[in-house]
Amino acid sequence: MKKMFLILAAAVVLSSVAWADEFFKCRKETYIYNYKYAVHIGEEYSEEFYFINNFMIYEYQVPTNGLIVFYKNEKGNYYRVFGNYGNYHPDYLGDGIFSAAKYDFNEPPKANIKNVEEIKYSKTDFYRILADEFYRWYLQNEAFNNSSYNPDFDCLAAFVEIAKIFSKEDLRILRNTIYAKYGYEFKSADLKEIFSKCDWYYVPKGNSNENIEKRFNRLESSLLEVIKLAEK
Repeated sequence: MKKMFLILAAAVVLSSVAWADEFFKCRKETYIYNYKYAVHIGEEYSEEFYFINNFMIYEYQVPTNGLIVFYKNEKGNYYRVFGNYGNYHPDYLGDGIFSAAKYDFNEPPKANIKNVEEIKYSKTDFYRILADEFYRWYLQNEAFNNSSYNPDFDCLAAFVEIAKIFSKEDLRILRNTIYAKYGYEFKSADLKEIFSKCDWYYVPKGNSNENIEKRFNRLESSLLEVIKLAEK
């Protein structure tokens, strides 16, 4: 009896720790600049960049935006995932292929200090940011809703172009982001953890996972098919 109790107790403990966050190897670059503007002239500010595989994570300096993801295209430039954002100068800072710096006017600012370190970056945090960006730019169609042509077509065409830069692990998250939009209740511990950190995700009471794909609009169904093909 005691042995059976110990086995059951061990099973409960194992199930509770079945999902433990994993980490990416990450290159973190920190830059210190001097303000050039009259109000803050002489004062310092810093920027941090996190480089993971083909991605760069950057903390955009607007409180409501937080961290955003960029990917490295074939030309070596960085763009916000699912939409070009601002001007980037990938060759100015750092000496690696994953080096970039944001600038708004003329030449990029000269950094006083550059610090490069190898750190671990939480996969949960990375995939939460990736899911947020996919949700915003594609499922909410923010990047293309002002298109003068066909927003859905432009959106899908853009995604087809960049689908090749994602790993199968990345694609799994993007595929499930479409389901998460409709309140899909995930069984996998890692997906539960990732989407629970997304402000827009919630599971309505009485929600059913059955036939959820019937609720997808035409664009979402097309994005789903592109992702499935890329995963093969």
